This record gives sequence, structure tokens and C-alpha cells, in this order.
Amino acid sequence: MTRRMVKLITADDFFSPEEVLSLYHITNNLKFSPTDYGTEVENFNLVAPDMSDIFSKVVGETIIIDEEHSGIFRRPIINIHFESFETPEEWCFAVALEQCTFNIYKHLSGAKSALEEYRFNYRNLFEWDYHTNILLEPGQGLFYRPWLFHSFNGGLIQTFKMKTDK
Repeated sequence: MTRRMVKLITADDFFSPEEVLSLYHITNNLKFSPTDYGTEVENFNLVAPDMSDIFSKVVGETIIIDEEHSGIFRRPIINIHFESFETPEEWCFAVALEQCTFNIYKHLSGAKSALEEYRFNYRNLFEWDYHTNILLEPGQGLFYRPWLFHSFNGGLIQTFKMKTDK
């Protein structure tokens, strides 16, 4: 099995209840600005120094965090999309600070990811079928491939972007 075939990894208790509460209180009263994926706290990326080591252990490969696009606090909106990516080996990670749902979609054409096709009307929900839904409780994390058609809906999340060190 190739690593590229693995498209989801869940992590229970990635943050402790105390860490979730602390991050929630730190960010909840900050100014959130509209983006393509919801609202985000501008210029406030919080990445712990040992995060690459932690992610590497979970994924089983040496991970390099994209610091510019990581540690972002987001209140998502339902918006089917895929993240920008350079290779199929990249990962995204989101940790819930409030309960939320991660949704994976497939297009009515049969395409399940941007690796197959990506020129679709992402705003027309009638062209999409749910493929998988994962309910994330506060503190739970989810590694997912950026090329998956997905959305988050619900509460506050912190997002990270990374690639394998080849």
C-alpha cells in the first residue's frame, strides 16, 4: 500500500480539554475576517515548536509544516472545495475547538478528488453527493489530503498545512 492511498487519519484527544478551553478563550474574542473558507483570525498563526515532530509520528513520515498556512484559527462555512497542493503527498490537519463536522464529497460525474478532475461548480450543492461525514468533538484532530473535495461545518477549528520531507 502506498502512503498516497491513505487519505484520512483521526486523532482522539489531540488537545486536552484544558488546551481546547485555553485556545478557545484566547481566540474567541479576536477579530475574525471573511475568507474563502469561512472567517479567520488574520496574522495570528500559532504553531507549537514541536508540532512537526508530533505530526511526523502520527503520519509515519518526516513532516515539514507550511508555517505561512498553518496554525490558523477558522470558523468554517459549508463550502465544498479542495486545498491548494503541489504533490499528492501533502497533508492538512484540523483540530476541533468546538464540535464540527468534516464532510467529504464526490461530484455527480464520479470524481472523488481534485486528482481526478477539479473544474466543477463548487457552489451548486445539487452537483455533489456526500461521501463521508466525520463528527469531530473538541480536541479531536483529523489529517486529510488537500486534494479531497471537502468542507467543515460547525464550530471553531485550527488548521495546518504540511508536506512530507522527501
